[in-house]
Amino acid sequence: MVCFSSQSQFRVLLVLVYAITIHKGVCSTNVKLSCNEKDRSPLLLFKHSVKDHSNKLSSWSSGEDCCAWKGVLCDNTTGRVTRLDLNQQYLEGEINLSLLQIEFLTYLDLSMNDFTALIHPPLSTAHFNLSYLEYLDLSFNEDLHFNNLQWLSQLPPSLKCLNLSEINLENETNWLQTMAMHHPSLLELRLASCGLVNMSPFVKFVNFTSLLTLDLSGNYFDSELPYWLFNVSSDIFHIDLSFNNLKGRIPKSLLNLRNLESLRLSNNELTGPIPDWLGEHERLQHLVLSENLFNGPFPSTLGNLSSLTELGVSSGFLSGNLTDTIGQLSNLRTLFIGGSLSSVLSEKHFSKLFNLESLVLNSGFSFDIDPKWIPPFQLREVSLKNTNLGPTFPEWLYTQTTLEALDTSFSKLSSINADKFWSFVAKIRAINLSFNAISADLSNVTLESEYAILACNNFRGTLPRISSNVFMINMANNSLSGPISPFLCHKSGKKSALGYLDISINSLSGVIPNCWENWRSLTFLFIGNNRLEGEIPPSIELLNEIIVMDFNKNNLSGEFSLDLSNMKSLVFINLGHNSFSGVVPTKMPESMQVMILRSNQFSSNIPQQLCSLPSLIQLDLSQNKLVGSIPPCVCNVSSMDGERRIRHFRFTFDLFWKGRELGYRDIGLLRNLDLSSNNLSGEIPTELFGLTQLLFLNLSRNHLKGKIPIKIGGMKNLESLDLSNNHLSGTIPRTISNLTFLSYLNLSYNDFSGEIPLGTQLESFDAWSYVGNPKLCGLPLPKNCSNTHQRVGSGANNSQNESLYLGMVGGFVVGLWGVWGSLFINRAWRHKYFLMLNHVADWLYEVIVLKINHFSRVRASAR
Repeated sequence: MVCFSSQSQFRVLLVLVYAITIHKGVCSTNVKLSCNEKDRSPLLLFKHSVKDHSNKLSSWSSGEDCCAWKGVLCDNTTGRVTRLDLNQQYLEGEINLSLLQIEFLTYLDLSMNDFTALIHPPLSTAHFNLSYLEYLDLSFNEDLHFNNLQWLSQLPPSLKCLNLSEINLENETNWLQTMAMHHPSLLELRLASCGLVNMSPFVKFVNFTSLLTLDLSGNYFDSELPYWLFNVSSDIFHIDLSFNNLKGRIPKSLLNLRNLESLRLSNNELTGPIPDWLGEHERLQHLVLSENLFNGPFPSTLGNLSSLTELGVSSGFLSGNLTDTIGQLSNLRTLFIGGSLSSVLSEKHFSKLFNLESLVLNSGFSFDIDPKWIPPFQLREVSLKNTNLGPTFPEWLYTQTTLEALDTSFSKLSSINADKFWSFVAKIRAINLSFNAISADLSNVTLESEYAILACNNFRGTLPRISSNVFMINMANNSLSGPISPFLCHKSGKKSALGYLDISINSLSGVIPNCWENWRSLTFLFIGNNRLEGEIPPSIELLNEIIVMDFNKNNLSGEFSLDLSNMKSLVFINLGHNSFSGVVPTKMPESMQVMILRSNQFSSNIPQQLCSLPSLIQLDLSQNKLVGSIPPCVCNVSSMDGERRIRHFRFTFDLFWKGRELGYRDIGLLRNLDLSSNNLSGEIPTELFGLTQLLFLNLSRNHLKGKIPIKIGGMKNLESLDLSNNHLSGTIPRTISNLTFLSYLNLSYNDFSGEIPLGTQLESFDAWSYVGNPKLCGLPLPKNCSNTHQRVGSGANNSQNESLYLGMVGGFVVGLWGVWGSLFINRAWRHKYFLMLNHVADWLYEVIVLKINHFSRVRASAR
């Protein structure tokens, strides 16, 4: 050890102070470092392949320092680019891997955009020298598709975190070995919802020596938990395999992962009892086993996991009572129990849950709790869905003054203390009281929750008032009555935030008022199934952010002449089951995906302007008075043929499909055309059968004529076809047997002729599908096809049959003339011979016809 005298120490101290002063002076010198040209070039190449409709990269100008560009971070000393973060910037186009030429890049995040492909630089220029890249995130680019992951071999071994979640990797079957081979030192690997199918369940060891986090949730593994999972790094602390169709039992080898802090296995098909030995995982903080097929009792040992902050368990096969040892988990913040448990819960089940913030009990629990009980917790979220909470709203919930979300749907509630209840929920951001039997008058109520779902109850009176901060309100399927004018035309003095309004399936009456200027933030509007009348007022055109408008099943009338073309976000309009008349509305935005105009009084031709809606995937003009022919331009609707990208919106709506009205939730999954029950005439344009992605086609109950073109066989996604009650003729083309997904077929009451084609799918339909076509024959009709109605087939096959018949007739004639001379001379012989010949001819005819039909079937089946 070196010691200094006090004088020497003072000198050393002076030197240090001087050095620090000089260092600060140097550091504080205002030296502006420009972006290195080696970094600028690949960044500009990347920008060139990007579609930036929102102008997020406006700062990426060649005249500006690239270190000042949006998302770019440079080292203060060297000026070299070290980070590129363009998360959620609404970018589209392609990702140019020229970014991998940025030598000192350590962090690259392009997640939550709309990229569709990777561009690999030419081999001559692809000199990757990414010795520092540690973090790569391309997740949530849902249209990005990789056939394989070999490009990852270009990334350096320094890579520690890789996130490709929500990228399509369904064709990559060797992903596990690829990852382990090129990047064994990964600390974090996230491949959630990638469409992966191969989990290599029988591989016993994978070379992930440092892995701490593994997220493979939301794939399609459909296997048992793999062996290799329990032999990865002993330091791993986070595993997420939820939403994977995993089967079998949880193996005890899970105990090998002693440092495990988070285990998520929810939404699988795991069976057997929940293991008691899970209580030995002392470090577990997050255990989520919900939505599986576990059976047996709820293990009391889970109450030993004193470190748990989150516990989720649910299964429809669990039995017995919920153990009250749950009440000992003092660190628990989130508790989710669901499934088939139906025990009675008391204060003991919650006695030491001091830190509980989220309580979700979605099972048939009953409650034996003192009305004066004050819980040890203050909840942020509570869901008692599907419990036996009712009939009266419980008093202990009123003690929860920090609630942000309350869900008591399907909980058998029928009464509330109106004065106390509405002032209580006014402070809660989101409430869901749906599917109960609550009977209360809303006339004098003011709703203040941002999200209020009151649907499917017995609420009565007029529509309530709402505060300006309410964003979503659903009061569908109640007993509300009176006009909607006071609700819509009330001015609060503040701009309304309302974006979602559903007041459908009530008894509201009167006209739709002309005061929509107060609701410009509306994006979803459902006012169908009421008693509204009159015309839709012109101020509705001011809803320029609207996505869905549903006026279905009212008494609305008049000519719909509104100009909706400026509603750039509108994708769904339902005017069905009203009394609108005149011309089919055409002033629609290009964003339109679904137009339902069924059951009105529209009496024009089908306007060709509808063919110019590039996003249209569902068009229902049925049950009107339309005339003229079907425009051939319908084939120009590229979305009906699957060529255009469609946005998905999930809400429930009714669709007349496969002969009956059914409910659907996702409009982006269906491609339908229904022109039935009109006065349309002429032939069906051949171009219509080029819409190969169409799922539903209904042209029934019109005056259409002509033949079904052979081209129909190309509509291989068709599930429902109805051409009934027209004047169509000719044979049913054999190509219709190519429609292997067809589950509904109606060709009845036309003028089709010939034999019904054979086909695996066609044989599943009964005679009802063909009735009313007297010239049709063959199964499933009772009418057999005679020798004059041959099976529909190729011209060559028909010619061969005709040659066969002619040859047989010729041979018969020659034989007859061979004995004619002797018969002609002797009258008695002649009389007896002809009597015998009549019997032989009848027998021979039957034999020949049967043989010919058998021969035709053999030839048809051999083709």
